[in-house]
Amino acid sequence: MYESAAINWKRKSIGEKNPKGKFVMVIPPPNVTGTLHLGHALTNAVEDSITRWNRMKGKTTLWNPGCDHAGIATQVVVEKKLWREEKKTRHEIGREKFIEKVWEWKKEKGDRIYEQMKLMGSSLDWDRACFTMDPKLSRAVTEAFVILHEAGDIYRSERLVHWSCSLKSAISDIEVDKVELTGRTPLRVPGYANPVDFGVLASFAYKLDDGSGEIVVATTRLETLFADVAVAVHPEDERYKHLVGKLLVHPFCERKIPILADSFVEKDFGTGAVKISPGHDHNDYEVAQRLNLPLITVFNEEGVIIGDYGEFTGMKRFDARTRVTEVLTEKGKRA
Repeated sequence: MYESAAINWKRKSIGEKNPKGKFVMVIPPPNVTGTLHLGHALTNAVEDSITRWNRMKGKTTLWNPGCDHAGIATQVVVEKKLWREEKKTRHEIGREKFIEKVWEWKKEKGDRIYEQMKLMGSSLDWDRACFTMDPKLSRAVTEAFVILHEAGDIYRSERLVHWSCSLKSAISDIEVDKVELTGRTPLRVPGYANPVDFGVLASFAYKLDDGSGEIVVATTRLETLFADVAVAVHPEDERYKHLVGKLLVHPFCERKIPILADSFVEKDFGTGAVKISPGHDHNDYEVAQRLNLPLITVFNEEGVIIGDYGEFTGMKRFDARTRVTEVLTEKGKRA
């Protein structure tokens, strides 16, 4: 049944007393990355039914409409549009101009979203429509942040983030799509002309400091070995029990790193020995926190190696992966 958007659903002001009670619900705000789809129609129908049911029972109802800026997702969409239409990046036009482009996009898509909701006959209170970047909501977010900070619930600390070298921005955990790989998988990476191979388990040897032997570790990310601060083995792995506590010599610098025991290591995966680079791996970071290990960062925001690592310094991450593989092979340290 179609209902005109002109129908006034505000039978009573939400601020007035009603002996039968009130029902208030905020719509989960759709992202302005595009227009509504069938899933939105389903959730709208459910929410509308609940609102109408409470209205039929005589309650004062408020179903509050709105839409969401969607953060990085909208930024990416607007960047693609900017490149498609003007062949420019957000860095070239500057922050202020880019924000103007985002607001233009919001105006276009937000209006279309509201039009779709009205066509569905959703009994929303359109006088209260809001956007998650509206000044009043931004002030509320700022105030909430200050309150939580003063209470000690928000604080400064070091932690790993998902960083995009292309966007030059951290990516929210919830916005990261994880892909399970079962073997060598070539994938396109921004900034590289050719696909990069992922899912390849490579093994190399760390020599013991006392010259008594070596330990072979396996990794899918050889380029992060510059950030290694330890090698971990499972405490019940008989192959390595006699090595726990000994030191290893890093193949590309004078750093000496310990062999440690930690139950997070899977004995049957790879060689059963795992390199620990807490500056570039979430699992390794947790191990470092437990065992009080240092954190070394070897990549800058551009994804380029920093620090004193000879020919590798200044090299892009995945180019370094290829070169590290070649050098380890030349040195006879590849297993």
